[in-house]
Amino acid sequence: MVKTSTFLAAAVFAACALPDSASGHQELTHRVLSTDQRKLFVQNTRRALEECSQSSTSRKLQERVVARRTEAIANLRQQRRQRPSSKLFDSDTAAVVEPELTEGPYYVSGELIRDDMRDSQKGVDMYIHVQVIDVSNCDPVKNMYVDFWHANATGVYSGVVASTNGNSNDQTNLNTNFLRGVVPTDEDGVAQMLSIFPGHYAGRTTHMHFIGNYGGTVLSNKTYSGASVSHVGQFFFDQDLITSVEKVTPYSTNTQTTTLNKNDNIFTEAAATGYDPIMTYALLGETVGEGRNQHFYDHLEFSF
Repeated sequence: MVKTSTFLAAAVFAACALPDSASGHQELTHRVLSTDQRKLFVQNTRRALEECSQSSTSRKLQERVVARRTEAIANLRQQRRQRPSSKLFDSDTAAVVEPELTEGPYYVSGELIRDDMRDSQKGVDMYIHVQVIDVSNCDPVKNMYVDFWHANATGVYSGVVASTNGNSNDQTNLNTNFLRGVVPTDEDGVAQMLSIFPGHYAGRTTHMHFIGNYGGTVLSNKTYSGASVSHVGQFFFDQDLITSVEKVTPYSTNTQTTTLNKNDNIFTEAAATGYDPIMTYALLGETVGEGRNQHFYDHLEFSF
């Protein structure tokens, strides 16, 4: 029997905070940009990120981040008694996230601050590594609270009851918060989260949502409140990786219609602007479905 695997991924992104970002999650708004405006955003941000990469301060920062990735991968492989591997990612791993992709219909505010949002969900473990960079001065952004959420292996979101979200008669889902979490960036602008690889649901390709928050307050119940939103976006995954993961239980039990990346409206809209919407990843074993533990490592950058 094929065992549920684990994997480590990496994606780098650059994104800009918009001047009219909403304050607080309950009233998220989006500035609608034309295709030309989005392309200009991507071009300007990429150029700024490239300029940052030439500075000595930025090079030292990226050396630290690469060392952290390498150490994390080595530790995880050692825990699972896997053979060592060659270098997985270098300091040039980068992409640009398009501004203000929709937060989708399943956003829930007030999620817990934590570094493991799996709860009891089964699936392929995904280690997410996010780095936030201010490309106006090439400095890492500290104390940015990054909010993640996505569907489980069979395409269901926690905290929501809807006709398009699993069993609409299951009111107990309102009291769940699996695969939702908030984590702050550290002195290197890095935030790390442990989750599982997302499942798909009808009409959308496999994806994960995120929001960058700042200026809020950490409450006694370990939630984050009163923040301004710097960026709303989505992560996408390599189509071959999605296909491989969905052959593994419990993903293989998902009966919802599959949508490929190329047929997903939000994915194609993002890709049309010139930004690379697909995260870089690496397996720690040979394959996702061979019964070995795998890891997916995700590295991101975005700017103000």
